[in-house]
Amino acid sequence: MIRYLHIVLLYFVASGLLATTVQAYESSEDIVGASESSLFQRYSRSKIVAYSQGATTDYWLALGAPKTVNGAMLLEYSERLRGALTRITYQAPDGDSAEAMFAQFAAQLQQQSHRVLFECHGRECGSSNAWANQIFDIPKLYGPERYQHYLAAQVDAPQGPLFVALYSIKRGNKRVYTQLDLLQPSDAFRELDANPDMLLAQLKQQGFFELSRLSFDEQDQLTVRGAGLLDSMIVALQKNARLRLYVVGHMYASQTLERLQRRALIRAQAVVDALVEGGIDVERLSAQGVGPLSPDGGKNDRVVLVVNDLF
Repeated sequence: MIRYLHIVLLYFVASGLLATTVQAYESSEDIVGASESSLFQRYSRSKIVAYSQGATTDYWLALGAPKTVNGAMLLEYSERLRGALTRITYQAPDGDSAEAMFAQFAAQLQQQSHRVLFECHGRECGSSNAWANQIFDIPKLYGPERYQHYLAAQVDAPQGPLFVALYSIKRGNKRVYTQLDLLQPSDAFRELDANPDMLLAQLKQQGFFELSRLSFDEQDQLTVRGAGLLDSMIVALQKNARLRLYVVGHMYASQTLERLQRRALIRAQAVVDALVEGGIDVERLSAQGVGPLSPDGGKNDRVVLVVNDLF
């Protein structure tokens, strides 16, 4: 995802240099009653063409691409949530791209404490017709599938956890829209599992994956399983039984190198035990503790899955 954003943001900068020749909008052209989100600034020179806020409703958050089974649309991964829903539909200036618009919102998300639950681009997102008319129920979001982008995330917002659905599309008439749905859950909050297919793709593409939000006790035993992320990774690894991994513990503290490496190894082994308990063959996993020795210069305690190509 980071590599993708870098490429698109470069395009966005280039587009901005040429923007003087395209039609731009002012906020005064927004639909009556529209308001900005406190977490996301609008795409430059765009306008709000549809807006609703505050209604408590049931909401299906898509965590995977729609598929057609026996003529019916199916979401293999989704979550039904209830809460206060804010919906904002933006229209970009004529001549701008869905990639640039999506990238600006995604870059703002990167500046906040968040967890991506699912992301797709182009044809890997499936049917644009399904996104427009069945998932969002906004017909103007329909367009060629190669010009669509979607992201679902959980944000640790100041007012509490917030779920975000972001969808950008360029229609056949060249108009570009972005849909931003923000749901503040009203029922008992629970962390959502990330899409296992997305985790597996990221692991294979990057060669590593950090298991965030793990917690350990004073004996370095696992106490919190990563807010569902570890369970999703178990499902992902079950989908590819040939993938073998190093489970690498990193630790930083005012202790000797030997002690930090020993503690990091204990934490890595605790994660291995959890993966094995979930059904992953122990022969596929190798616990390693490197302590503060990190080639990427990171300084946070963490456990990282690294693809083992030596097997």
